[in-house]
Amino acid sequence: MSSTPESGGETKMKMNTTSPFQAQVRPDLALKRRSSLSCPTESDDNTVPFEDEGSHRNGQTALQAAWDKLYKARAILEAEQAYLRDDRIAFQGELDQLQQREQNVEARELRVQQLEHQASLAAQEAQDTKDSESALSRLSRVPFEMARSVFSSKK
Repeated sequence: MSSTPESGGETKMKMNTTSPFQAQVRPDLALKRRSSLSCPTESDDNTVPFEDEGSHRNGQTALQAAWDKLYKARAILEAEQAYLRDDRIAFQGELDQLQQREQNVEARELRVQQLEHQASLAAQEAQDTKDSESALSRLSRVPFEMARSVFSSKK
């Protein structure tokens, strides 16, 4: 605290408000501040006294309104956090489903490749057995294959 000389030789005590952590012993948590540029004098008609009963009620009402706004803002924030959490969980579930579908498609493609490979091996074996048949057995089958091709219905 520093003392400042005022007009008329009086010395008034003025609080130094530059310290950021001054202890306030007010149960209602209302902060009452004066402007540091001008000190109110008795000739100023537009200043409001600090400890007026009407301003105390208005201060309590304003403080209650501010707390209500804070509670409402906090509730909105918590709701938004819940929505974001739910969206994140939903996206993670969709991502897991998409990865599972990719694995299923890869497994299906691998199975189709195996079946095609087995079919090509079977066709090659059939071709090899056909090529390995003797010329006499091939000649004896030719008339039957010609008759089959002539009498079979064409699609």
